[in-house]
Amino acid sequence: MIKEFEEIINLAKVTNTDVYLVGGYLRDILLKKTSLDVDLVVSKNAEAFSKKLAKILKGTSFVLHEDMHIYRIAVFNNPNVKYVDVSLMQGENIREDLLERDFTVNALAVDINKIDNLKKNLTDISDGIKDLKNKKLNAVSKKIFVNDSLRILRAFRIASEYNFSISQDVIKLMKKSVPALADVAKERIKSEFFRILNGKNSSQYLAVMDDIGVLDVIFPMVKDMKASAKNFYYHPKGLFQHCFQTYEALEKIFLKLDKYFPRTKGILEKNLNENYSEYVTERSLLKFAALFHDCAKPECAKKMDNKMRFLGHEELGAKKTAQVMKELKMSKKEINFVKNIISEHMRPSNLTKAPIVTVKAQHRLFRDLKEYTPDILMLAMADWHSYRNLKVKVYPVKVLKQQEKTVAEMIFNYFEFINTKPRVKIIDGNILMKEFNLKPGKIIGDLLSHINALYDDGRIKDKKQALFFAKSQLTALKKKYKIK
Repeated sequence: MIKEFEEIINLAKVTNTDVYLVGGYLRDILLKKTSLDVDLVVSKNAEAFSKKLAKILKGTSFVLHEDMHIYRIAVFNNPNVKYVDVSLMQGENIREDLLERDFTVNALAVDINKIDNLKKNLTDISDGIKDLKNKKLNAVSKKIFVNDSLRILRAFRIASEYNFSISQDVIKLMKKSVPALADVAKERIKSEFFRILNGKNSSQYLAVMDDIGVLDVIFPMVKDMKASAKNFYYHPKGLFQHCFQTYEALEKIFLKLDKYFPRTKGILEKNLNENYSEYVTERSLLKFAALFHDCAKPECAKKMDNKMRFLGHEELGAKKTAQVMKELKMSKKEINFVKNIISEHMRPSNLTKAPIVTVKAQHRLFRDLKEYTPDILMLAMADWHSYRNLKVKVYPVKVLKQQEKTVAEMIFNYFEFINTKPRVKIIDGNILMKEFNLKPGKIIGDLLSHINALYDDGRIKDKKQALFFAKSQLTALKKKYKIK
């Protein structure tokens, strides 16, 4: 028993309160998984109990759901507990309370005083233990989604996190309540959806979500993508099928990092696991970008030289996806990540069409894409893979193999590039302004960018050569920036 349970037991005695451990924490104990989120049901005064417990645990108590009398304690600097949710018992006893819960695997309880002999004292009112063993989600009652349609996403999130199946009875109940998801607060949708994306095999669950209309409701842009003319695209079901298959391909790449990127697997894994906010990782953000990377193609479709072109779809797609993320109340850092990925996702495809990607071209790409380089390269690779199973061979197997090899080499070279010792600065803006009587402005940045690129390639070696080059560019740059 962890120390915190002893403190909860003591508080229950002092306040003469019946306290039960329930829900996800109990489920995780039975699955032998680590969980830092504790769920409690108390027989009376949930708010007062949560405030007292917060003081004991050195945390902060706040209202989570006022109507349901649910309070959350955020616990700080504690390796055993992150959150404690305290709920007022629904009904006359714990059995009645469990009947109001969502899934059978969550409708389990044990008196906190009897936690040491969990299996003997477990209250299981709907065969939750059986469903845990079978790794299956079943509903406690038929009104499960009527009470809270967000439970639809929660079902897919639990299934994605634990590799559970969802019973057909539950799927049928979901279908009736899918339209109600349109009225759920966007930030609640974000929390569940990005937890789904973090799953290793989430694409199989997203496919079912799409099949019953969930994605159309929570992201209206998906409906627009499906409505776009199918004859514009190689995929028989059109644009969204391509984006979804790119998502699937990216997830498969993540599962085989050691195969595709044996020299950089460790650092890629570390970067993908980086947390941007609670439940939002770089991995889930990159998957989100994959799902919407071509969303603006319908607006940009134009026939040129008897071929369909989608000029500017990257920039417009980045803006459209950023707007969706703003509605989800996501952070600027998260939005900027996805915007950068989508706006530049075509760069690797354009570059790797050449049989050899020169060091100069790679370094220019690394400087332009900065820290987003590995993610953009992996998305580009997934983009190509989405065409693998089509009847029309857009990317022959031989070409795909070469591009995979090129991407792996470029990712390795990128980390080598950023880890090299900083070069000796041969020139700076102040020198340029003084030498050519220039004022601060874009012209200085332009000159330095060109000089640094040539220096990286070994074509400029000292200050004298840098100034000679700058002088040769002045006339054209002054004209460009309208400088007299």
